[in-house]
Amino acid sequence: MQIEYFKIADKTKIIDIRSALDFASDGEQNSINVPRAILMSNPELYMNKKDSYYLICDKGILSLSCAKILNALGFNCYSVAGGIEGIKKNK
Repeated sequence: MQIEYFKIADKTKIIDIRSALDFASDGEQNSINVPRAILMSNPELYMNKKDSYYLICDKGILSLSCAKILNALGFNCYSVAGGIEGIKKNK
């Protein structure tokens, strides 16, 4: 359920679940920002059950818990391993 950032084929399907302020300061290119509480309360507004989505947070912990819940609801989600911090270390 976790994936390394460099293995993501379609980077337009990355959803940054951090706050709008955190996203504005260092959001990943091509990702969209949908804060965690908003995404979890209405996932069908941002995702469909046919595509794969990649959730990203600061360290990969919150995105993993969200991915597990969303997968149980029938969505196809992965957590970006290490989150934004991991991406920064590997650039």
